[in-house]
Amino acid sequence: MSKTNTLLKELEELAAKLNIKVRYERTKARGGLCRKGEQFMIIIDRSADPHYKTAVIAEAVKKFDLTDVYISPKVREAIESAD
Repeated sequence: MSKTNTLLKELEELAAKLNIKVRYERTKARGGLCRKGEQFMIIIDRSADPHYKTAVIAEAVKKFDLTDVYISPKVREAIESAD
């Protein structure tokens, strides 16, 4: 598994810990964080490359309180560098 795919998997796991559902769907939209009722979701175009998927998830989880969640250094770096 490549470094990008490993990072993507770790970000997906972090999102799950934060009760954020990650969905990959066919869409022409950029994708990102949305909310339906009390459920937060990250929707990403399934055909997007792994770098893009990683960036979208990192940008979304950055908006949540991460102080009580263990995050590996490489995942933390990805989140901190997210736009």
